[in-house]
Amino acid sequence: MKKIYTNAALGDMLRTLRPFMSRKDKIGYISARNCRTITNALIDYNKFRDDLIKKYGEPDHDEEGNELPTSSIKLNSPNFKLFCDELAPINMVEQELDLMTLNYSEVFEVLSGDEIFSIDWMLED
Repeated sequence: MKKIYTNAALGDMLRTLRPFMSRKDKIGYISARNCRTITNALIDYNKFRDDLIKKYGEPDHDEEGNELPTSSIKLNSPNFKLFCDELAPINMVEQELDLMTLNYSEVFEVLSGDEIFSIDWMLED
């Protein structure tokens, strides 16, 4: 189904697919295909977000206090609002993707209600 999605929506959709990736059925296959499509669509967004984390975040440390090559930003950081303000317009950038769908009848009695609700965006009548 070819539709327009925001970067933020795609990130949410990607997170909902993770629990279905280990399935060895049509649900797992379509989840994997959509995961690949969404992951590829978010490459530039993730790079932009990671650059902002480096800009506004702090270096991570291991258990012994040694600085790691990664950075993160915490909710209580004084720079968190700056990070969010700069990322907000990029979250709303739209792109058109052709994602695979399943019929509700294919997941009925296979998935729980919670599972169906989590991937409702991928289901059609």
